[in-house]
Amino acid sequence: MSLPKHSDPACDSVRSHSGGYTLLKAVVLIGSVALVAYQFSHFELLRFALPPSVDSDAQDGYGFDWTSIIPAQDLEWTQCYNDFECARLSVPLDYSHPKGGKAAIAIVRYPSDIAHDEEGYLGPVLFNPGGPGASGIEMVLNNAQQLRIILGEGYDLIGFDPRGVGFTTPTLHVFESSGEAAFIYAKFLPTINSSDTALGAMYAAAKTLGVVAKARMGDVAQHVGTPVVARDMLSIVKAHRQEKIQYWGSSYGTVLGATFAAMFPDNVGRLVLDGVMDAEDYYSAQRSTSLLDTDATLFGIYQACVDAGPLVCPIHESSTEKIHDRIQKLVNSLRSNPATFYNADTGSHGEVDYSLVQKVIFISLYRPYESGMKLASVLADLERGVAEPIFRLSQAEATEEAMKESFTDDVVALRKHYNSLSQVSMFSEIWYARLGCAGWKVRAKERFAASWETNTSFPLLIIGNTADPVTPLRSAMKMSRGFKDSVVLTQDSLGHGSIAAASLCTAKAVRAYFQNGTLPEDGTVCAVESRMFDEQLSISGTLSAEDRKLLQASHELQQNYVVTFL
Repeated sequence: MSLPKHSDPACDSVRSHSGGYTLLKAVVLIGSVALVAYQFSHFELLRFALPPSVDSDAQDGYGFDWTSIIPAQDLEWTQCYNDFECARLSVPLDYSHPKGGKAAIAIVRYPSDIAHDEEGYLGPVLFNPGGPGASGIEMVLNNAQQLRIILGEGYDLIGFDPRGVGFTTPTLHVFESSGEAAFIYAKFLPTINSSDTALGAMYAAAKTLGVVAKARMGDVAQHVGTPVVARDMLSIVKAHRQEKIQYWGSSYGTVLGATFAAMFPDNVGRLVLDGVMDAEDYYSAQRSTSLLDTDATLFGIYQACVDAGPLVCPIHESSTEKIHDRIQKLVNSLRSNPATFYNADTGSHGEVDYSLVQKVIFISLYRPYESGMKLASVLADLERGVAEPIFRLSQAEATEEAMKESFTDDVVALRKHYNSLSQVSMFSEIWYARLGCAGWKVRAKERFAASWETNTSFPLLIIGNTADPVTPLRSAMKMSRGFKDSVVLTQDSLGHGSIAAASLCTAKAVRAYFQNGTLPEDGTVCAVESRMFDEQLSISGTLSAEDRKLLQASHELQQNYVVTFL
């Protein structure tokens, strides 16, 4: 499983963007391009899209000014966001030249109730929610109480923005205006096979983006990539006067966590990989293994609809095949006859075509226990000729995305790739991962050169769902084989990552791992209490007060956690 020395992770050099919260504001500015930005997961596009004049890098939506904190080599904490503390850690921009330029890593801490010098203090736990390009600060700010309940007492919860993300500096800006960004992103509104010219137009746009990005931010962008962020994580750990990392990473965060474990195997304390990407596939930029369970996830939603019955599920049929045929007929009809709407009360209007509906369905697969019922409802509305609900859902679902390192491709190779991928999943036409990297020109200064086969100082806990739309269970199994004594915990659920569903079993396993180092038995499969067409959890028997608290925290994570889309 080892990569050759100095392997070039495809488009990994710029995972990120201009200010971590730029995306949500940019979505509003760019309007109809929002869904593209959301789906354009392997670009991390909008996060580095806009300059400071369009989106402030200094002050966030809570009114906290990060520039008021002076970066320092030691962690100097400032009270922020009410119950949190903030710091900016000064690290080398290039670790091979430590006396050269500096980066400042933005960090937020939800401090332990147990003092650091008291018995029971267990140290910091770092979090990365994925992307690449999602904000660890935002994750901890939004989920600190639930994460504390699941991990147990004694930990400082640490959210950090990786290089190029959020309030970590230097920031990265490609475009000079939202209009310039929209001009490029508009090329990615159709699906890849929507016409004979769609793929070529997207490839040209990807090349344009690569050239512009290298010209405008190449000097900084070469110091943004997964291996150097792994070094930043070690710097954060050591700044806490610790030697071994404690970490929970989801989605792309599993690539980051696995990279850390491969580069620094002797510095692993507790390390959870949740919703596991095939790191070799990621670094090669092929992204050919991601969709292995995508269609199974969709049919899992259909099965839940069959089980729920016609009074609950508005697209109910007697079998999953009948539901699928019914929805495919609806979606395919939009190729030649898109639906439109005009709302006289608000003056809003829009068009719903094949590409939009395909993307809405795909997006819903990430969090089916939250989105499955909504999806069934808007599809039933569309079937009746009411197009506005699914259009609104497409806007509401639009959120954050991502990008990687120098990679070259051509239209012939891309077409061959997507023809092959179409044999794996019906959603291959909207999986832009390899296309997104095709024109990227920036090469990371530090590239991954370690081995995925290693013996870490403490075994990893690896979690995979039985049907994950973009990180199939077999990727978890594959990565586990490289890390000696690691254990795969299977969560019997749909969706992207364990947090997509509430599971008392999984929550207890994660807590046991962090609290006392206990790993689940090989072959452990955890059931979930979430139900797709019922807001109430499925609970059998009587729960203890502690178990009820754990399950509630798990359910709140399912409801509130923003899954970052690959």
